[in-house]
This record gives sequence, C-alpha cells and structure tokens, in this order.
Amino acid sequence: MITSRHFIKIAGMICVLVAVIVTVTCKTDVKGKLLDMTYVYDENTIYWPTAKGFELKKLVWEVGEAGYWYASNEYSASEHGGTHADAPIHFAENGRTMDQIPLEEWIGPAVKIDVTVKCEKDRDYLLSVDDITNWEEQHGQIPDGAWVIMYTGIDTKYYPDKLQVLGTEKTGEAALPELSFPGFSPESIEFLIKERNFTGIAIDTPSIDYGKSKDFKVHRILFAAEKLALENIANLDKLPAKGAALYVLPMLIKDGTGAPARVFAILP
Repeated sequence: MITSRHFIKIAGMICVLVAVIVTVTCKTDVKGKLLDMTYVYDENTIYWPTAKGFELKKLVWEVGEAGYWYASNEYSASEHGGTHADAPIHFAENGRTMDQIPLEEWIGPAVKIDVTVKCEKDRDYLLSVDDITNWEEQHGQIPDGAWVIMYTGIDTKYYPDKLQVLGTEKTGEAALPELSFPGFSPESIEFLIKERNFTGIAIDTPSIDYGKSKDFKVHRILFAAEKLALENIANLDKLPAKGAALYVLPMLIKDGTGAPARVFAILP
C-alpha cells in the first residue's frame, strides 16, 4: 500500500530525476555551441578616456595560520568600460536603471551586420539604414526581440590596443578630440525604433556613437525609446549573421546607469 508519505517521496525522486535529465540534455545541446563574447577585466581593459579604469587589489592570497588557503580581492571601476551594458538612464532622464530591466530583456536573437570592409576604409563610418535593409534582403526581416549588432572589426582585431581601438593613447579631456572609431548613425536607430521590434543594439567598439560624436545622439534616441545597448563585445568574427541567440548577464547594480556584463551566444 502506497501512503501519502511514500507518494511524496516517490514524486520528489521523480522531480530530481527529471531535473538531472534536463540539465544533462541542456549541457549536451549547447556543448561546442557556446561563444564567449566578453573581454576579461584587468589593467588593460579599455574605458572612456575620462573614466576610472579597472583596478584590482589582492588582499589575501595565502595559507593562513589556521592551515588552509584563502584568497580575496577588492576591485573598483567605472560602470562603463570593457564589455558592458548601458541602461536607458545613461542618457534618458526618466529611463530605467540596471535593476529595473527584467532579465528576459537581456536575451534575444543575434543579428550581425558586417560592415568591416567599409570600416577599414573609414574609421569614422556610420551604420546606415541601407546597411540594415541590405542585410534583410539577404537574411530576412530582423526578428522580434533581436539584438542588432554592428560588426566593425575594430575591437575584434585590436582590443586592448588603445591606440588602434580608440584612435589615441591619451587619457582625460585631452584624448576626446582624437577619438576615432565607427558607430551607428542616428538615422539607423530611428529606423529600427519606428520599423522594427528589437531589444537593443551592440557593437565591437567602446561606444554605439562614433568616436567623433559631440552630442551622443545615438545614445539619446535609443534610450529615450527604452532600448538597451552593449559595447566592446568580443569575438564577432565567430558569430554568424543570423541564427544565434545572445545572452547578456549584467551586474545587477541598484540605480546603475550601466554595468560590466558577461555576454555569450548559443550558436545554431
């Protein structure tokens, strides 16, 4: 005779078994298909020239008097540097902060628009509406909830070489007039907002606005529409034009305007 207590025990065992099967299946399904799109944080991490860079201090790395190993660090940095996410509050007064963005918004189809050849000819190239529609002519309309990614080749080739990525090795205000790298055009963002149902945009440079921007119009238009952004993402040369799913795991900072993020894709 099976009592209610036995039933609960059997049901619990079944749940555990199902969880194990699902976990093993998921691991098997993604094995060999995970693409890490994140640069490591260290002393070479690229930040905006006026921002505080990443600093790591090793506090304890030793076997203590009690006889066991213990290690601990402390770190400090600006929110906006390395592979990171931007929240709408970054350039929109009433925009959401990092802690106000639901986790599901950080996941979506990856759309890679390759403009590397154009960027090789022009370091200040701006992604155009034609670049978007030409991509759609080849691959179909941008899917709902997509991350629209501009592949410039800059970070992919040169990161963390500041001169090659930023256009200058200077820091502080003196660096700003010398910044030179590609970005999205305001027109391309206006088109996406009006005509497509996307989640956010991403780029393999330090900013979604090009280096010579003085008004950061792309940031302002994008965040006024409550969309998201990723900057300095890695390994775009290994990402297909379509078919991958992008996952973003940003640090959950209360009132954060941005945050370091672990970005990866599951390839088709």
